[in-house]
Order: sequence, then C-alpha cells, then structure tokens
Amino acid sequence: MQLRKMFNSSSSQILILVAALFLLIAITGIITPAFITYRHLTTILYANTMLGILAIAQTLVIISGGLDMSVGSIYWISITVGAVMMGNTEQTAVPVIFCLLLGGLFGFVNGVGIAKLKIPHVVMTLAMMIAITGIIYVSTGGGLKGRATEQLIEFSTGRILKFPIITIVWILLTIMFFYVLKTTSFGWKIKALGSSMVASYCSGIKVERIQIIVYTLSGILSSVAGLFYLGWARKPYQTFQSGGGVGAELTLETITAVVIGGTLFSGGRGGVERTFLGVIIISILNSLLVMASLGFEWKLIMHGLIIAIVVAIYSQTKNR
Repeated sequence: MQLRKMFNSSSSQILILVAALFLLIAITGIITPAFITYRHLTTILYANTMLGILAIAQTLVIISGGLDMSVGSIYWISITVGAVMMGNTEQTAVPVIFCLLLGGLFGFVNGVGIAKLKIPHVVMTLAMMIAITGIIYVSTGGGLKGRATEQLIEFSTGRILKFPIITIVWILLTIMFFYVLKTTSFGWKIKALGSSMVASYCSGIKVERIQIIVYTLSGILSSVAGLFYLGWARKPYQTFQSGGGVGAELTLETITAVVIGGTLFSGGRGGVERTFLGVIIISILNSLLVMASLGFEWKLIMHGLIIAIVVAIYSQTKNR
C-alpha cells in the first residue's frame, strides 16, 4: 500500500526523479570529476535542448491519450526545408515562419486523421513519419543541402550570462505548458481526454477539436526544435540510419524521457516538469554510455529497457 501511494503521488514521483537525478550526477562525478562543473552541466543542457522541446510535444500528446511517432520526422523536415530556404534566400524570418507553419500543418493533418477519420494515433503518426521520410529522400536524396543563416546561428549558439539562449527557451516553454496544464481549462480538457474519451464527450468537451489542437502544437514544437538544431549545427546532416524512418531514434528518446517522468501511455496524468527531469536523466545516462565506450546500439537497448521497466513498475503499483 505504501509503495502504491508513493508511485501514485505526484509530489513523491517528482522527489524520486530528483533523487535519481542527483544520484546519477554523483555517480558520474565520481567516475569523471570534471563532469560536475557549471560549464559541463550547461553544455549537457544545451546539447539536449532540442530533445527537451520535442519531449514537451510528446508529453502533451501522451497526456491527451495519444502517441506521436512523427515528432522526429517533422523535426528533420523542418531542418531540411529551413536549410534549403535559408541557403537560397539568405533570409531568416520567412524560412522560420514557413517551417513553423509546415510543422503545424503536418501536426494538423495528424490531428484530423485521428479525430475525424478515426485512424489509430500510432498508425496515423507512423504513416506521417514514413511519408515525410519519403518527401525528404525524394527532395534531397537524403544528402546535405543549404545552411542556416548567421542570424539563426547567432541565436542558437548565443548565451546570456554564459547560459545558452535556446536552453532558456526550453525552460520557458516548460514553465508555460506547466501552467497551461495546471491552471487553464484547455489543460484540464487535455487531461480529461486522456483519462476517458467517453467521459469527455459526456462532459461536453469538444474532443475532436482538442485532439487536433494538441497534434498541431506537437508539430509546431517539433519545428521549433528542428530550427534550433539547424542553427546549432549550421548545416543539416545525414538523417537516414539503417533504412529506418527519419527521426525514429529521436522519437524513441522523447518517449523514454516522457515515460521516465511518469507520464504513461494510459493518458490523463503526468506533466512537462517531470519530462524536463526525464530528459536530463536520459542525457546523463547517455553520457555514462559514452564514458563506457558503448555505442549507438547500447543506447537503443537502454531506452527500450527503461520504457519497459518504468511502465511495468507504474502499472503494477497502479493495479494493486
């Protein structure tokens, strides 16, 4: 009973996450003392900012009772399109606005397919990922084209008081959506939808509208993350790995971060503040793998095991 109360309590879950985070930092610091420095810790936050913003998008979708398999592909097509447009026009504002609208459009199509056509969310967003993979391959051959403008590079690599600007944006987005979910009727409707679609219909919630808005927001946030990456990396890099859908690995990482934070696939519960901690925990675990000279395949194994173990723990404690 005590275990059940501990895992089902929101404050207890956050305390567990914070304790796990400090434990990981301590272990990593023992292995590599230089790890626990302001510069290195801010570098880790900076390098995982894009994942953090994508994870916010995934959190909103999962809380609403869905799952977005296309966040990684929308992220990459924003990078690809943004680089081509900026390389051809040397403008920043127009390509940025276009990419945000493009991300919102893909998310809107996901939402319409799920809400209006009743296509299962996994099937719809997986189909979107495959379609976007094809679009990128046909338009670029999967290669490198274009580059970021100096304005985007300066913003994405800039710092305020030695703290990365885009990481500040990630933190502000986390705070904003924390308050949206906690204090607004829209946030309540998202949680209600994830808890029970039938009850939401009976309560007068316009379920289809909420689903479309959530997936549209997911697409826009994915584009924001993609544009930040483009400015950080300056050029788009090869996006295809082992013939898989573009962004599939990144999508898996977002799911892992969300699950670690206690936002489960059952929907209706969780929060972006927990996902924020989940992203940091993943980043430190990835650092430990690098220190152990373990490659990409071990990273996938770790993420798969984390998802299975965490979901099993929460499911068992919930059913007791």
